Amino acid sequence: MKISCPIKILFISLSLFSALLCSCAQKSSLPDYVKENMKLVWSDEFDYEGEPSEKNWEYDTGGHGWGNGERQNYTKSRTNSYVSDGSLKILACKNEKGKWTSARLTTSFKHPFTYGYIEFRAKLPTERGSWPALWLLPQRTTYGQWPRSGEIDVMEYATNFWGKKTYGTVHCKAGYGGNAANSDYREISNVKKWHTYAVLWQEDSIKWYYDGEFLTEYKNPKNEDQPWEAWPFDKPFYLIMNVAMGGILGGDIPSDLEKCQMEVDYVRVYQ
Repeated sequence: MKISCPIKILFISLSLFSALLCSCAQKSSLPDYVKENMKLVWSDEFDYEGEPSEKNWEYDTGGHGWGNGERQNYTKSRTNSYVSDGSLKILACKNEKGKWTSARLTTSFKHPFTYGYIEFRAKLPTERGSWPALWLLPQRTTYGQWPRSGEIDVMEYATNFWGKKTYGTVHCKAGYGGNAANSDYREISNVKKWHTYAVLWQEDSIKWYYDGEFLTEYKNPKNEDQPWEAWPFDKPFYLIMNVAMGGILGGDIPSDLEKCQMEVDYVRVYQ
C-alpha cells in the first residue's frame, strides 16, 4: 500500500516520538546525582545475536554453588546463556538425566570497576527453587577470602525463601551471611516485568536504587584499627549475573519444573 506524503511524515514523527519516550523511560531510572555528576563509561546493551560478548563476559563454570549446596552445574553452553531480540537470556534448565544446568556470567579480569553507579535492567524468574542474582565480587582477595574482601549484592530474589521480597545486601567481615553488614528489601509486585536494580558505590557509602527509587544505604564506618573489616569496598570489583537453583536460598525445586529464565536488557556503569 502506498502511503501519502503527509501520512508518511506523521508516521515517521510518531515513530521518532515513541523512540524518544522509550529512551527517556530508560534514563529516568537514574538518580539526580548520577545525571548531574557522572557519565556512562561502560555498558552492554545486548543489541546483537548469539553468544554474549567475549569482550565483556567470562564464565564461572562448575557445580554446587561453591559452598551453597546449589543443584545446578554452570556451563558456557548456548543452552544456558544467549543473546536474542535485544536482551540476554540466562536459562536454568533440567536435562534428560534430571540434572540442572545454568550460567554465571562475569566481567572478571575484563571490566572490573572501583566506584560508580552500576545498573541492571532485568526480568526475574519467580519459579520456586530459583535464585537469580545480580552482584559484585572483588577482583582480588586483597583482605582475604570471603567475606573479608567483601561482596555487593545489587539484587537477590528467592521465592521459596523471601516470597516477593527483592534484596540488596553487602557482606564483609563485620557482618555476613544471615547477619549481613547491611541488607534491605522491597516487595515488587511483578518482577517478571522489566525493573532496574542499581547501586551507587562511592568512597564513603553504597546506596541501592530499585526503579530509580532509593532503597537503603551502607555507610563506611571508618574504623581506625581495622578499616577493611567493615569497608573492604575500596578495591576493584567485577560484575556477576546468574541463576542458581536450590541451595541455601533457592530451597526445594518442584519435581515438575523444567526451566526458568532471567532476562537482562542492559548493564551500565557510570562514573
